[in-house]
Amino acid sequence: MPATESTASIENGVQKNCKNNTKQALTPTTTITRTMMNGHNVANGKGESAATSGNAVDLPDAVLDKLFHNYFLKQRRAALKWFLFAAILFDAWTIVAQQIELNILALTLVLLCAYLIVMVVLDYSGYKRSNIVAMQRELKKHASYTLWSLFLLHFLIYMIMRNDISPREILGWMILFNFLIYVTLPIELLYKGIVIGFITCSTYVLALYFFSRNDPFFIQQIFANIVLVATAAAIGLIYYFMCEAKQKRAFLEAKKSLEVKMIIEEQSAEQERLLLSVLPKHVAVKMRQDLGSTSSEPFKKIYMSRHENVSILYADIVGFTAISSTYSAQDLVKMLNELFARFDRLAEKYHQLRIKILGDCYYCISGAPDERPDHAVLCVHMGLSMVKAIKYVQQKANSPVDMRVGIHTGAILAGILGQRQWQFDVYSKDVELANKMESSGNAGRVHISDKTLAFLSGEFEVEPAHGERREEALRIAGLKTYFITKVLKPFASPCSKKINECGDGGEKIVSNTDDDALDEELLTEDDKAGDEATEANKAQELTKQTNFKIRLQEELFARVGHEDLSKFTTIFLKFKNKSLEEAYAAYREPYSSFPLIAALLVQTIDLLYSYIVLPRSPLHFINIAMPLVPISMLVFISIGESFPNCLPDFFVSLSKRFNDITFVRELAAIIIALTLGFSNFVDMYFFVTFLKTDHVVLESEVEAITEGIVPSEPMSASMQSATPIPGEIYMYPSYMSNFAVLILVAITVIAQLTHITKIVLMFVITVLHCYGNIYLLSDLYAFEDDLSFDLLLPNSYTFSWVLILVTISLSLLVRHMDREDRVIFKWKTEVAEQREMATDMRQRNEALVYNILPVHVAEHFMKNTKRSHDDLYSQSYAEVGVLFASMPNFSDFYSEETVNNQGLECLRFLNEVISDFDALLELPQFQDIIKIKTIGSTYMAASGINSNRISQPDDPITKRWAHLAILVEFALELKKALQGINEQSFNHFVLKMGINHGPITAGVIGARKPHYDIWGNTVNVASRMESTGKAGAIQVTEETCNILQEFGYTFQQRGLVSVKGKGQLMTYYLMGKAERGTIAYPTAVRQSSDELIKPIIENHMQQSSNEHYNGNAGIEGVGRDSKDTTMEPDIKTPLLDVRSHETNNIMANSESDALIN
Repeated sequence: MPATESTASIENGVQKNCKNNTKQALTPTTTITRTMMNGHNVANGKGESAATSGNAVDLPDAVLDKLFHNYFLKQRRAALKWFLFAAILFDAWTIVAQQIELNILALTLVLLCAYLIVMVVLDYSGYKRSNIVAMQRELKKHASYTLWSLFLLHFLIYMIMRNDISPREILGWMILFNFLIYVTLPIELLYKGIVIGFITCSTYVLALYFFSRNDPFFIQQIFANIVLVATAAAIGLIYYFMCEAKQKRAFLEAKKSLEVKMIIEEQSAEQERLLLSVLPKHVAVKMRQDLGSTSSEPFKKIYMSRHENVSILYADIVGFTAISSTYSAQDLVKMLNELFARFDRLAEKYHQLRIKILGDCYYCISGAPDERPDHAVLCVHMGLSMVKAIKYVQQKANSPVDMRVGIHTGAILAGILGQRQWQFDVYSKDVELANKMESSGNAGRVHISDKTLAFLSGEFEVEPAHGERREEALRIAGLKTYFITKVLKPFASPCSKKINECGDGGEKIVSNTDDDALDEELLTEDDKAGDEATEANKAQELTKQTNFKIRLQEELFARVGHEDLSKFTTIFLKFKNKSLEEAYAAYREPYSSFPLIAALLVQTIDLLYSYIVLPRSPLHFINIAMPLVPISMLVFISIGESFPNCLPDFFVSLSKRFNDITFVRELAAIIIALTLGFSNFVDMYFFVTFLKTDHVVLESEVEAITEGIVPSEPMSASMQSATPIPGEIYMYPSYMSNFAVLILVAITVIAQLTHITKIVLMFVITVLHCYGNIYLLSDLYAFEDDLSFDLLLPNSYTFSWVLILVTISLSLLVRHMDREDRVIFKWKTEVAEQREMATDMRQRNEALVYNILPVHVAEHFMKNTKRSHDDLYSQSYAEVGVLFASMPNFSDFYSEETVNNQGLECLRFLNEVISDFDALLELPQFQDIIKIKTIGSTYMAASGINSNRISQPDDPITKRWAHLAILVEFALELKKALQGINEQSFNHFVLKMGINHGPITAGVIGARKPHYDIWGNTVNVASRMESTGKAGAIQVTEETCNILQEFGYTFQQRGLVSVKGKGQLMTYYLMGKAERGTIAYPTAVRQSSDELIKPIIENHMQQSSNEHYNGNAGIEGVGRDSKDTTMEPDIKTPLLDVRSHETNNIMANSESDALIN
């Protein structure tokens, strides 16, 4: 189908990756202006994608073409009624303006009734009977052909049955309808539109030749008529191409918008899944609402709430340390990932909210944020299922690992601390007691407190566990503990697929071997899920195109009809929103100046047709030729910017600046329109002057001359066919009136003007020509009057009525055109607004997701949408710095008293501290430092985990470990930040910090509920440097000290420190920075090794009471493990076997002692 853009331009637009770092959404007006003024890019399929990733849906070209053609034709149906309206006006004119016989009148009235019936059927939408609705649907489908056929039939009947019709009589109407065929009929140009246009024009010419009166210069009149009608058709084609290109851009914009929308929806869904997997929905919604908002509160926003009657479950894998040395880091992370993914599915089933994963420790709660009376029952079922699920690890690792589960019920404070790397956590004394319940329990058993037992409603059989004898904290709290021995009331799952989880009769849970249904299902669930995910991906690929096609159809066809625009515009089609109206006035479609060529074409055709049929007066040709100069200049300067490859750059730039000024381009269009109209009106006066001057005719002799050139009686057929007498004057002033119709048609398609301006111009030109017909050319029209014998009105009035009716018809059409342009513009603004809204939502989700996971990790999960949700993410790094910083005296500060809102105000203070620490990460010098997590009052960060950092082994130390020096500077800034808080709050908190360097493995455990963490001996030693250090100091190992000396840091040797799994390590306190790193040794005489080690070990044992890594540290030793430290680690941060990365002999010797924490 011919168009200003080839069909190939409707291509599958591939969304380009672009990083959108905009923190605030643009206002709609700004977006509209920016988007609209770059319309060329949209038209060429180069519109910017709001999506950061993802591929556009690839639809075949044939499908796209079909969708566009259906959309284009449906849009044009709204203009069909204006063709019908013009046909009704033509019928009315034939009845009123001409004296016709009764049979013609009857046929005309029948056709008029048919037109009215078609109009009613097309417009009325209240039909209820199915047969009438079906008929209406069929009529709409073929309405264009029906109306065209009725018009052509009426024309032929009128031509055939009129006995005295001149070649000029209905020329104005044929000019109008040959234009309307291409402008209003919803038909494809190829080949139906071309065929209909050719048939209409050919029928008109043949009817003229065979049925019209043979006036003097008959053949010349036919040629002149063909020129005028063909020009009208050409103008109609120009508008058709422009309209098609405009609708094609709207179509491509809708397609691209839908692609972007679907990509953003897909990304947002993935972001939402990631977000809600880590944060409860009510917290995520609140944080998204507050994102980007400013607060006048003196404290930073804290998302924390207190919940009563909550059951807390802690579960630890017993014996996992033993198998850690037999697996690589990646394999171990994979095993944990698969196991915890099973735990997450169990948590969904038993309505648990997973809080955190700390190494091989998993803890969750029930009863918050949504209260439920069966929270304790669900927690016990969860614990029992976890004990069974550990069989997966037993089978895979062939090791006697087991689960130790502890449950306690009480009150919690649940929420988020800090501004980065958010993790939903719980805080309270009862949380600490739940951790103690786990550590004092037995492997393979579920250990509950009497507080939990009180909520079980007799659904389980228990036996005394005497945990208070093994754990001092439980005894001080006055708790009695129990083991679950039997399920008395099986769990009633709401799911259709039941999992039997309880044993038979009185068997103990720990010894039940008959019921393996759950275990088998857990062992095979991942494989089934993987197969199902593969099949789902295939089905998704097969249906993606279909879904996109359906949504695109719905998006496009929802635009059919313009009635919705009335809500946004006044009666004059002005947008009620002033900013929107200003944007519309400033906006211009690509190639919008091109229809001005129609004006240049009309003025040029004036020379041709008048040369054929009008007297060849020099004054006439001068009058026609002179306006060609300004019209040509204005037209070419207006359309210059549309042809940048064909015209000089300076001219294109001048054209663009010319069109950028709204007033200038509108003024230019008005000047062109008025020049056309006044040129033809002045020509009327020139012809009268021509008769008076060139032939020396006096005013008193005009009548005598007209009598000499016009027969006083109607001519007979023989006289009509007579050859014109040479030198005789034959004047047909009606051609000027018919040519005025062509001028009105040319004004109709000018895109720079509003419909109000066009209507005013058309009526001004019509009034001038009516005045010319009736007053200036009345004597000349007498010649045409005398050629006819059945006139009802003089031709001067008849052709004036044609002008008036044509102007009315075109006035309604230009209003429709303006309305259509405004509708398309409104669609574009809505698309831009929707895109901005979707982009804003995506940016808000991204901001939240990037505050949960590091950017490179979050992008891995969001971009790879086809992955299984349980796919593992892990990455090894050879050179990483790790920092632990804690406030050891915060546990003394924390209390759950009424005066501090049950501990909430203590956590509010901690939130201020952590938030200030997080704010330091926003500084440019610390951009490569990543916050890993907070554990109570302990802050953990790392450097060197940057996928863009490139380092070679042979690089100097100052280059390879520059990030480690930055980490030290960050630690010093933490001390300054805390000191500032102390000064403002009159507190005396201090930081105890430890730093280490080396290889680590970073990864995500539980991809359904991702938890990013780092593992390795480096992490373990860094945590021990903090826990064995002293308040206010930064402790490092000897290897770290050697590296940092290269950067000018000074150290004081502390001595040997016992590190679990590493033996005795020489450590140092960082003192500051000097020109050259030095080590300050103690001045006292060296003691023996036994005397040196003894106080260090005693100091370590004294400080162990303040350690807080088993969950939620810092709240009076939350998570402190009191069991034998030779059996299990007391830090819940995994330490994996990374021997392949170790280069230090001291660390290599203890590699076999790597631990999972």
